Amino acid sequence: MIEDEKLKQLKEKATEIRKEIVTMVHRANSGHVGGSLGATDLLVALYYQVMNHKPDQPDWEERDRFILSKGHCTPVIYAVLADCGYFPKEDLKTFRRPGSHLQGHPYQPKTPGIEACTGTLGLGISTGLGMALGAKLRNQSH
Repeated sequence: MIEDEKLKQLKEKATEIRKEIVTMVHRANSGHVGGSLGATDLLVALYYQVMNHKPDQPDWEERDRFILSKGHCTPVIYAVLADCGYFPKEDLKTFRRPGSHLQGHPYQPKTPGIEACTGTLGLGISTGLGMALGAKLRNQSH
């Protein structure tokens, strides 16, 4: 069970992330707020309590993988990744701008911490399953 102080810290972090989501979408005048706000608690719990990851080494082989299957909800993953240190928080100001690596759907080759390009609903489960099977065949535990 999560200690009371840790739970309080996670709730505070979720509030910070929600503020960042609203700010990003408002600044861009574009984006999906509802799905992002609704997924915030889940991503905060995963990235700050459960997952094994190293923001300074986004391609670390033993990292846990997170696939955002509902790819249109990028504000939440971008806010969390920036807060964790995968890329500068300043980049969030470029959300959905031409030339930015922070577009409306996650684009793995350009954004550190993004594991797969998604957007087509249902794509995430098959991508995650393939990654998990590959890890199992290589005797890896991520």
